Amino acid sequence: MSARQSVIVTGATSGIGRAIALRFAASGAAVTISGRNAERGQEVARTCIEAGGDARFIATDLAVPDSVAALAEQSQTAFGPPHVLINSGGILQSGTRVLDQDLDEDEALWKTNYRGTLLASQNVGRMMRQEGRGAIVNIGSLASFAPLSLPAYTPGKHAVLALTQILAAELGPHGIRVNAVAPGYTISDGLKTKIAAGERNPEAIKATTALRRYVEPGDVADAVEFLCSDRAAAITGVTLPVDAGWLVQAPYASYLQGNPFKD
Repeated sequence: MSARQSVIVTGATSGIGRAIALRFAASGAAVTISGRNAERGQEVARTCIEAGGDARFIATDLAVPDSVAALAEQSQTAFGPPHVLINSGGILQSGTRVLDQDLDEDEALWKTNYRGTLLASQNVGRMMRQEGRGAIVNIGSLASFAPLSLPAYTPGKHAVLALTQILAAELGPHGIRVNAVAPGYTISDGLKTKIAAGERNPEAIKATTALRRYVEPGDVADAVEFLCSDRAAAITGVTLPVDAGWLVQAPYASYLQGNPFKD
């Protein structure tokens, strides 16, 4: 990594996005912190500077095209043409059924989770194309691969996987690599709160993974940093699960129930 790599991280005010921003800052990057919560955003920016990088917070609503365009322009003014874009911003959903899916919620998730990723990729991708280099990493989900009972969130994360592949094909000839990571159960502040309130069973969650552990935000940041580095120079168009083995454990355990080992 160069001493002055310019990095944009959407959804960087908490959780995975925050961990990613801090990881790049610790390597000396100039990081644009994007999100809707100004207080948290300013705190992340200060922490990035303390970690050894440079940083500024830009309030952004990923559902609003002009807001996303302003993010790209202001970041370029502050830190120069972006080298890296991390599309981490998104809205979570509680479980429900397709027939019960509220249409306003569906629209809100699509505008932020899918179209926000599209808008950021368009605006920053044009800047990268002009420079003839860059790396984009989208944050997908286990829902990118599996039919989770999140009927607005899951199709959107499927779409992010497809968008990653299309962008990789289109931008590769311009020296830009596009990949994604698919985090599993990540021990974020939100999940900790639900566990403390008795709304999640921590041992049951860990039992759904092959490694019997949660994913830490730093685990996802490690994968993202790798995909943006020269060590991944020949990798583009992939969506890398960072899930402690959830995707392999789920079908393995399900099959085993009907076909148990004989003693």
